[in-house]
Amino acid sequence: MKMKRKPLYSESALDKFIERSGLISLLFVFVLFSFVFQYYSSALAIAAILVVNFFYSLFYTSRPRLIWIFILVGVPLSVWNIFYRSSFYIYLFTIVAILECLRVVFAAILNYPQTIKELKALTDDLEHRVEQRTAELAKANEELRELDRMKSAFVSQASHDLRTPLTAIKGSLDNLALGIAGDLNEKQKKILERATRSVDRLTDLVNDVLDLARIESGRAVLEKSRVSLRGIVEHILQENQTAAAQKKIALTPILDNDACYLFADGGKIERIAGELVGNAMKYTPEGGAVEVRLQQLDGKAVLTVKDSGIGIAPKDLPKIWDRFYRTAASQKAAKGSGLGLSIAKELTEMHGGSLTVESQEGLGTTFALSLPLPNP
Repeated sequence: MKMKRKPLYSESALDKFIERSGLISLLFVFVLFSFVFQYYSSALAIAAILVVNFFYSLFYTSRPRLIWIFILVGVPLSVWNIFYRSSFYIYLFTIVAILECLRVVFAAILNYPQTIKELKALTDDLEHRVEQRTAELAKANEELRELDRMKSAFVSQASHDLRTPLTAIKGSLDNLALGIAGDLNEKQKKILERATRSVDRLTDLVNDVLDLARIESGRAVLEKSRVSLRGIVEHILQENQTAAAQKKIALTPILDNDACYLFADGGKIERIAGELVGNAMKYTPEGGAVEVRLQQLDGKAVLTVKDSGIGIAPKDLPKIWDRFYRTAASQKAAKGSGLGLSIAKELTEMHGGSLTVESQEGLGTTFALSLPLPNP
């Protein structure tokens, strides 16, 4: 009979049956019954069964069927002893149980070198499999990186290639709007306006994809200098005044008197702030309100953009930073690529800042941009 020291317990059908049948509970009742009536011999027989079972579980991965012989002999003996006092057979049974325990121990000792050898072989096999899987994962990971590099290169090149014809189309549309090719009637002007808006949206999308490709590839470099965050915000507010007037939105600036100078990339900070104010304007219905607040708190410049727009559902809040993600409500309210907030988040973190959001569906959204101020 082959024995191994078990690394993990593996139950056989017999083991499961023994456990499910409540054997331990039954034996415990017999022991308790024997002690109550002071029949120590019966208790000794039950104890012998438990000890043999313990030794089997200690040295075998699954208990041998011999345990059933001890159970089928020991339990009737203990019951018989309660009524007819057969201590001699109980002692004989106990001696046999002790000898079986000694046999199990000696067998384990004699089988120890073989067990060690098998364990070593098993360990070597596992190490070989781990090394093989690790190599396969490393190769797959490298292939994925290469595919990602190819994807980024393709997206970047395609975006660059799209820029040239878009610029030409935009220039031609501007020339038509200026009347260089002749006067336009009202119907032609409306068609031209729709075409211009579509080109502008496509240009914004191409720029977003290019910015994202640069960030992913690590080619996005911050050209830092001393910039006034107040000046950037005022410029963005001025650009959005026309849109606010058209939608009858109350665009309210609450700006700190301090200029809030940052050591940052002015263009990218303007991109972040412009995205926040632009989104607030885009998703706030006519007659709503947008509040833009700039202040200094705990050594940081904090720009808060609060609107009374459509808001964001709680289940969508964690996903708004994902690329190309747009909520169902935002898709109905306005057109967009779903890249703006993702890029704004990336650029904010590149500056060592944070961008957070609070929102209630149907009641509006508040974005908070926090950027570190330089040491005085």
